[in-house]
Amino acid sequence: MSGQTAVRSLISNMTNAKPCVITTTAAHGLATNQFVRITDINGAMPVPRGMDPINDNKFRVKVIDDTSFYIQDPITFEDIDSTDYTPYVTGGNCNLVESEFIYNGD
Repeated sequence: MSGQTAVRSLISNMTNAKPCVITTTAAHGLATNQFVRITDINGAMPVPRGMDPINDNKFRVKVIDDTSFYIQDPITFEDIDSTDYTPYVTGGNCNLVESEFIYNGD
């Protein structure tokens, strides 16, 4: 088997605050300064999930604890202000974006 190991966590909450804090259903396994892509929370889902501006975008992570982190702009590293975003409803995924790729092939 080759390739990268996928790191994905299910989201259980997102705050309307600066910074926007994301909580996962289980330990996320992330480290501060890694990058993630937040997916499956946009209004196009069968059940609206809120936080549309965050959906399918890449962010830098600042870990708070095993199940919580806040997000920053991946270029400026400014904390994301989600105060005026549609409130989070349900669902969503946090996916690690690899910054370096290691080939594990034969």
